[in-house]
Amino acid sequence: MLASTFSAAVAATTSMSAASYPYANSTGLAPSSTSSLATSYPIVAGKTYTASYNTEVTTTITVSGTAEVVTSTIATYSLAPTAPAYEFRADAEDNLAVYYGHTPNTEAQGLIALCEQADVDIVILSFLNDFFSAEGQPTINLGPACYPANAAQQEAAPGLLDCPKLATQITGCQTLGKKVLLSLGGYLANTSFVSDNQAIKFAETLWDLFGAGRDSLDLRPFGPDVVIDGFDIDNENHNTTHYNAFATELRKQFAKDTSKEYYLSAAPQCPIPDESIPLAAMKEADFVWVQFYNNPICNVNSTGFKDSFEAWSKQLSNGTRHGKPRLYIGAPGFAGAGSGYVNGSEFANHVKEAKKLNVKNLGGVMLWDGSEGMANVDEYGASYLDYAKAAVQ
Repeated sequence: MLASTFSAAVAATTSMSAASYPYANSTGLAPSSTSSLATSYPIVAGKTYTASYNTEVTTTITVSGTAEVVTSTIATYSLAPTAPAYEFRADAEDNLAVYYGHTPNTEAQGLIALCEQADVDIVILSFLNDFFSAEGQPTINLGPACYPANAAQQEAAPGLLDCPKLATQITGCQTLGKKVLLSLGGYLANTSFVSDNQAIKFAETLWDLFGAGRDSLDLRPFGPDVVIDGFDIDNENHNTTHYNAFATELRKQFAKDTSKEYYLSAAPQCPIPDESIPLAAMKEADFVWVQFYNNPICNVNSTGFKDSFEAWSKQLSNGTRHGKPRLYIGAPGFAGAGSGYVNGSEFANHVKEAKKLNVKNLGGVMLWDGSEGMANVDEYGASYLDYAKAAVQ
């Protein structure tokens, strides 16, 4: 997070009576003097700080052959932060969601390192990019995070991968309270349905492979015991048919497990209407992170951004069936992500301007991608994640 500055002025006094000669003790003070020592500390929002006092410093000095002992009591501050326990809030206005898995920095910045960032609330693994490949099973491509298909997968679902290391990191993220979703789609993905029935069956397949279903344990990429926190719909194929049935069925699958909360998100492009994800399907979602990039008419740095943002807020607020989806401002976290990228400081300014519209369903910011945003650090030592989080707080 961006740090403010806390200045602690602490007083140091000595007890020696003679003041006729100069000396320097460990505080740098002269006898019978009081001085103020000012120190600046970075303070992180959301953390508490405690102070401790009365550290004694003893200095022996020699004046004209006579040794005298000077004891100084210095009030000092100990600023070790005590962080409150993290608790995810789906209805928050300042969440930060980040994608993970398909950028040059993915391997350098592991998933757990991303989840350990105080700024991050949601991580979206990318991507499951083919719904029906070999043997009618899906294909996943999570970048360098997985091994090739294991023996069981090769026989029944060769498009799947074996991801034990990633599974351990997913569990670590969830232990930290962070939510981990799996994104369905991406650019040039095969994500079409031929019927409502096929869409419903695919939702059941996802539940068995990544949710709490137990019918395909030997095929599960993250092993039999790791259960993700939901799915992200990132259809970009300009075919919206049967997605309403798909989103509705995912909700039904979530309801089968009452031991935890599951979440559904959608990632439309910013022009309205979105050509690939129907509005009715988005209204089944908990989060809608609109991609305000790669679309010049509504990029985050365009003159049309605020109007588009407000229009999306109204679209998602009317006639929703599953509460009201929280609207996220989606943006690129690094220059290589496409058009619409601006530096962290400028992005924060655009977000703050959007916040002035006072929409009631703001959820936070989404970045493509988390690893790149984490590594994108400016001359002040602040990462793109820092700027994004601070902008919505």
